[in-house]
Amino acid sequence: MIRKFLYGFFFIHCAIYVHAQELFTHVDPASNIPKGVLGLRIVNEGFNEVNEFKTSQSYRFLFGITSKLMITPSFNFSNHHGSKFPSDFIANDGNIGYHTHGVKKGNKYPYRFDNFNLNIKYRFLSIDGTQNHFRMAGYIEMAGGKEAHDEAEPNLMGDNGGFAGGITATKLNKRFAISLSVGGILPQAYSYQRKDSTLEVQYGKAINYSLSMGYLCFPFKYKSYKQVNINIYSEFIGKAYEGANIYSNSRKILIDNVPALEKGFYVEYRPSIQFIFNSNLRVDFSYATPIINRSYTHSYPLYFFTIQRYFYFK
Repeated sequence: MIRKFLYGFFFIHCAIYVHAQELFTHVDPASNIPKGVLGLRIVNEGFNEVNEFKTSQSYRFLFGITSKLMITPSFNFSNHHGSKFPSDFIANDGNIGYHTHGVKKGNKYPYRFDNFNLNIKYRFLSIDGTQNHFRMAGYIEMAGGKEAHDEAEPNLMGDNGGFAGGITATKLNKRFAISLSVGGILPQAYSYQRKDSTLEVQYGKAINYSLSMGYLCFPFKYKSYKQVNINIYSEFIGKAYEGANIYSNSRKILIDNVPALEKGFYVEYRPSIQFIFNSNLRVDFSYATPIINRSYTHSYPLYFFTIQRYFYFK
């Protein structure tokens, strides 16, 4: 029994410590957690929108099916949306016909369950050396949910149902790691029955991209698994997406001068600091600020707090 416990602890310790600077805050690397290991990650996100504080939480369960295959089911909650759009989302302007004004920011919504997300990642390339490696992985993502999401930009981690897929490449060299990822998103449309019409919103298809870099700052020399690991990260996260299409009883609604519902692209800078305690408990602090255009799904600055723990099973 003691041997199994020590083996499991050593197994996790090696998996986490050796690649500590690869545990990026906002994107997953091409590496997977080991077979038979369960990770629990809680991602907290918050920002001020006018006079309302918006928050979301994602509860993610990471499980190593094999050394190459990992699944991550997620349950997402927030106070970002209601189950229906407010009445002033669509207005009638006489000869112009129906058009959208967008949604006033700062609306108060209840904290509620948003959607369920499932990510499946497969590592198909590994080139390993001494204190360095290069790995590549592909992923597919599926989400189910029905939120009255009021922006064109899709997000399968809470706002939309739909499908996604992409590829990730990660290079580790001693204390430094760098990762690049690109993927596509196909969101599902949202529809609901109003008093006198059926409203349908078709969100924009999107391409998401990221560049992440991490560096192990401490310890300078490993002496014990109880040493605190400190990593710093610089991540550039972005997305390019099409504009939304809105229909009332199959009649297309005019969208004019509503940036949140029109096509766009952006890049955010997300620096972060990470602490790993006893080789098993991970805590991240980070924030996001725009450097090229902006996202309309949230205000800035955007703050994140993440905590993660691993559990070993034979």
